[in-house]
Amino acid sequence: MKRLPLAMALTAGTLLLTACSQTEDADDSIANPLLNHVPADTPFVLANLEPLPADVVDAWLLRFGPVLVDLQGSLDELRQGLQDSEITVDGVDHTQVMDAVLAEFDGKLNRQGLESLGFSLESTSAIYGQGLFPVLRIGLGDAEAFRATIARIEANSGQSIPELEYQGVSYWRASGDAEPMALYAAILDDHVVLTAAPSSRESEFLPGLLGLELPDASLGTNGALSALNREKGFSPYGSGWVDLSRVADELFESDSTTATWMADMGDFDPSAIDPACKREARLATGFVPRLVAGTRKLDADSMALRYQVETNSLLGGQLERLVADVPPASTDPAHRASASLSLQAGRVREFLLDSANALAAAPFECPQLQELNVQVQELANTLNQPMPPFIGNLKGFRAELASIDPADPQPDNVRGRLSLEMESPQMVIGMASMMVPGFEDLQIEPGADPVALPQELMAVRTPEFEAYAVMSKDAIGVSIGPGQSDGLRDFLDENGNADGVFFSVDYDMALVAEWQESAMAAQGQDADPAVSPTRYPELLGRTRMELRFDGEGLTIDQSQTFP
Repeated sequence: MKRLPLAMALTAGTLLLTACSQTEDADDSIANPLLNHVPADTPFVLANLEPLPADVVDAWLLRFGPVLVDLQGSLDELRQGLQDSEITVDGVDHTQVMDAVLAEFDGKLNRQGLESLGFSLESTSAIYGQGLFPVLRIGLGDAEAFRATIARIEANSGQSIPELEYQGVSYWRASGDAEPMALYAAILDDHVVLTAAPSSRESEFLPGLLGLELPDASLGTNGALSALNREKGFSPYGSGWVDLSRVADELFESDSTTATWMADMGDFDPSAIDPACKREARLATGFVPRLVAGTRKLDADSMALRYQVETNSLLGGQLERLVADVPPASTDPAHRASASLSLQAGRVREFLLDSANALAAAPFECPQLQELNVQVQELANTLNQPMPPFIGNLKGFRAELASIDPADPQPDNVRGRLSLEMESPQMVIGMASMMVPGFEDLQIEPGADPVALPQELMAVRTPEFEAYAVMSKDAIGVSIGPGQSDGLRDFLDENGNADGVFFSVDYDMALVAEWQESAMAAQGQDADPAVSPTRYPELLGRTRMELRFDGEGLTIDQSQTFP
């Protein structure tokens, strides 16, 4: 079967991604009625307040039409392969079921085809927890069409799961012999719902799962998602959180939904939980209480996502102090790729050492964490060793790749610049002069013009390869390849305001695809026609990622633009 093309995951993920609105209306159920089913105290949720706009869906379907065509070819090959294979689960052959499922999608990998099966590309959805057991609700375009699709799969495969009924509502239950867990699914009026839960607790969760009962307090009416979106600046297409304190409560409180259900399955004994584990879990969630994520932008030509590990103000302030003043990766589209790291090595060592010493002074008492005490002490002993002055002075690095031949990435086929950022670059030059014969003759001084590096000082020795070095007050820069030394001084003198960004990377997606294609060719594999070099400009744009310590924790911003 063909390898799924690079853009396929991106396309599918985006088309399935659904949204969260910045509306001031606290009644989130108006935009997404599925949130009426979500308990307000759920430990985790990812949901939308608005569906994807039709013009955005159509634009993405049009852009990645060739990818869907290639996926159709992969589907054909998979069906062909099923004729000579067997898929068994618990001794039952499910090959015909898989073929029947694939047959439903044959020729329907487009808007009209998917909608004919009952799906909607502009639906609302929600995934959340009943305790820590996940529940997924996905809006349907046509519930009866979707039910007819399931019926055809059963008829064409010759296998079926009998429908059960609870208070007049039909549902399916699938489980192995003597298995305490079961999969549950139901097609309701406007959506499909799925969950995995212990069958012994059916009478507890079926009323809520099937929409016969709603929680007393829900995310549909408390406005929590709207508040999150306003606080974090999320745009209308996907947001949620994992509340780690509630996760800890579900695991360590003996009367929680998770603990009692797991006890029923025989995998868990709440009474055996050591009190020290509860105490230390709550201590940890005091430092890192929540994980959040959301879509900041999603339109026809771009998308931007944000992930955040929230911390308390004490830890957040300590992390923010680690960031140096190295400029983030360049946003110049002329570069195939650029990257930057901006961390004060000395401060990082100090932070890790202080943290390790604090943990060593108050070791974990939870039996399951005893091994960590040994590792913490080893880390403290390692960090207590003297650090070479060179390492302590480091602040990071930067790199810009102007061009490269992915099929032959030899040094003389590379054009770019890089810098080593530090408090005292003269120290590095002095060390190199003592260690590398002939280096002392180079006149690399702060503010001087770039100096050509003799080939006898380098591992690469070809007539086409050239390299220059230059020094500023806090960095050493090197250019690689013809014409790259002209802008080397300006490269080093760029504004050093990192604004909390400690790692960033910006790259042309076509470069990644070219590299993949070259790697496949080297292994004798065929490249994906849907993302062949002639289609790069039409399909792929640029990706940027930034990791930031901003006083509130770790924030990760990822953006993608398209031609």
